[in-house]
Amino acid sequence: MGEIYPGGCVGRDDPRYDTLRRGFNLRWVGDPAEIALPGSADQLRDIVQRAVDRGRRITVRSGGHCYEDFAVGNVGGVIVDMAAMERVYWDAARGAYCVEAGATLWNVIWTLYKLYGRALPSGSCYSVGAGGHVSGGGYGLLARKYGLIVDWLTGVEIVTVDGDGRAAVTIAEKDGEAADLLWACQGGGGGNFGIITRFWFREIPPAPTEAHLVTLAWDWKGMTEEELGEIIGRYGAFFEENSEPGGPWDGLFALLHLTQKAAGQVTMTAQYVGDEPRRLGEFADYMGAEGVRAPVAQRAPVGLNFFPHATTTPQRLPWLYATQSLDQSGPNRRGKYKSAYMNRRFPDRQIPVIWKYLTDDLGNSQALVQVDSYGGAVNAVSSDATAIPQRSSIMKLQYQAYWTNPEDGPKNLAWMSGFYEEMYGAAGPVPDGVMDGCYVNYPDVELSDWQNLYYQGNYPRLQSVKAAWDPLDVFNHAQSVELP
Repeated sequence: MGEIYPGGCVGRDDPRYDTLRRGFNLRWVGDPAEIALPGSADQLRDIVQRAVDRGRRITVRSGGHCYEDFAVGNVGGVIVDMAAMERVYWDAARGAYCVEAGATLWNVIWTLYKLYGRALPSGSCYSVGAGGHVSGGGYGLLARKYGLIVDWLTGVEIVTVDGDGRAAVTIAEKDGEAADLLWACQGGGGGNFGIITRFWFREIPPAPTEAHLVTLAWDWKGMTEEELGEIIGRYGAFFEENSEPGGPWDGLFALLHLTQKAAGQVTMTAQYVGDEPRRLGEFADYMGAEGVRAPVAQRAPVGLNFFPHATTTPQRLPWLYATQSLDQSGPNRRGKYKSAYMNRRFPDRQIPVIWKYLTDDLGNSQALVQVDSYGGAVNAVSSDATAIPQRSSIMKLQYQAYWTNPEDGPKNLAWMSGFYEEMYGAAGPVPDGVMDGCYVNYPDVELSDWQNLYYQGNYPRLQSVKAAWDPLDVFNHAQSVELP
């Protein structure tokens, strides 16, 4: 596929145009002059140079999963689609594993496992592209055991534009002249400094041989606020007490789906990889102990990322197949998302708010708060070692609402905004010892102080990198790193 360009430029008269100007979130439809599909870094450099010379705005898409319109929200410019650069391979010349920016996560997982017996701690949505996932500091079900994907990143190939408006291919490595640029690409977010074409990882941890999975579910029918509070409280207390780096529970990763009551159930999926699979049963027993409603069989709402073979008894599967079972992105829909990191369990004052919004009359089975476990190896890295400052959190929240009919947008957006503000106030989850800001890969244009919420004390350094490598602000969107 690497030699397609320049034929791989899709203009408004191309039958592919109407599809390729959209992304996963169907709320956003771009109107670019063209969509370019480079097959190499040199081709991309030429695309960028031509766009700069013509004064056209450049945005970039790898998998198309950006929650806001940062990738496809381009009018009259050029959307660079990285789909033609999708290889995953051992790069003997650099002595490192290479992941090209257009590779989707399932391609990354499948190839690294089958060819090399390795596994990066990447996410569990199969169609997400590596370009955005890695540059924003991706995480997944192996994160508590192996850390973030950027903790293993040792180099990138990236097309940048200098102060004279000249595009160039740059190699950024830890020990090279562009080490600051690599640091910024380790969680500084996509579309900020240039366009990454390749990621290099000199070491990648071994893939687990097998995984143990369990799913618990609790019916909304008959649920009381006290019972829901007990489920949430137990979950938070467990990870507050068991998220130290290198601890005995680092092989456990759990996802608590606090769904709107229209979904019928609250569910929790947990995976354990490691030498003590009994721990998964102990965790399941803890979550279903006295004081918590007895778990029942799961009825998974269509489209959400739930384990499809639900059982309250832990199951053992080959790790690759367990990963495939959990590897879902759901259908393309309209959606809104918000996020929050937590360093401690949920404060008591938040439980009534959660209850209020999950039991109101929104009537959307596809609205929820997903509470992922966090910590472990993630927290073994200092807050300034990469661009991601959240290195003491124990949980990571993703607020989600999906809908298909455009007319349902206003009520879902209002529900999300009201829920979030009652949880955190108008300023959002400001780092305060309990809350720890927001995740740049779950962007939210309603955040007023996104610079602090995403990046905290790392933001001034990111601005310095921006000034050095994108002084003309060629690569920009609504929440791109600003020039100092």
